[in-house]
Amino acid sequence: MRVLGCAGAFLALLSLNVGPGYASDSLNGRWAVDPDACWGDSTVPARSPFVVSSYAVRWLGDTCRVGRMYKTGETIHVQATCWSSDGDRTIPVSMTPHAGKLAVVWNRGAKADLQRCP
Repeated sequence: MRVLGCAGAFLALLSLNVGPGYASDSLNGRWAVDPDACWGDSTVPARSPFVVSSYAVRWLGDTCRVGRMYKTGETIHVQATCWSSDGDRTIPVSMTPHAGKLAVVWNRGAKADLQRCP
């Protein structure tokens, strides 16, 4: 298990590959259950896009800064700091790339098997 600092987390998200056969693709971008959900804005996993950048993740109405990150096997675990009118909170986010898709577990609850948006 490897723990990365904030700078390392940013670089790691930029360089992580989705998997064999997808070497040119990184996790950065917009992911959703289906193409119709790619541009939605919902608190329901099936209707909300999951957005990954080099410094943030966004899903289910939350926008979060990437904090600590580590990898176990193919799964990337992120400690994300989310902000809202109620204040800041830290949540865990796990991402597992597989066969061109991305399995996401958000805050130990919402789970989804996502595909890259066109």
